Amino acid sequence: MEVRCLADAEMRSRAPEIWSVYDAVFDDRASYADWLEGMLLRHAARDSFRFAAAIEGDRIVGIAWGYIGAPGQYYTDSVRGALGDELADRWQPALEIVELAVLPTHRGAGTGRTLLRMMTAGIENPAILSTSQDEADPAVRLYRSEGWRTLGTHPKADGSRTMQIMGRLP
Repeated sequence: MEVRCLADAEMRSRAPEIWSVYDAVFDDRASYADWLEGMLLRHAARDSFRFAAAIEGDRIVGIAWGYIGAPGQYYTDSVRGALGDELADRWQPALEIVELAVLPTHRGAGTGRTLLRMMTAGIENPAILSTSQDEADPAVRLYRSEGWRTLGTHPKADGSRTMQIMGRLP
């Protein structure tokens, strides 16, 4: 398996394949078009956007993306509101890991860890993300094993549950 960053043109050309991984893992967007315009391409336009993929043969089996957040963006502002200005000032601007997903059939082999490390490699900013509050969740265990810590909590964008905000210093 190869894990590497994809350039913008390759990411765009492989968007349907990326969607299939995203949808299989999260199943939270109404349609491919909604996801493409409302998430992937909107995020791809942001500062220091990076996209990594785990590729087995010629098939994408894992994805991760993020960017350096800025005031006025939903997640950046939500984190600031949850943490308060004093703590947020120590953690922002940050690399915001937006998504990390590995197909269920390819989990447990270090693919998620490799994607996470690729996302944070060479970044001089702190990194933050939101995830489940369940300490038994494999994603939470992965983040903790890589030195991430809980900074606070905030509601998921759709209001369905509370998410923990995790961070890691460079």
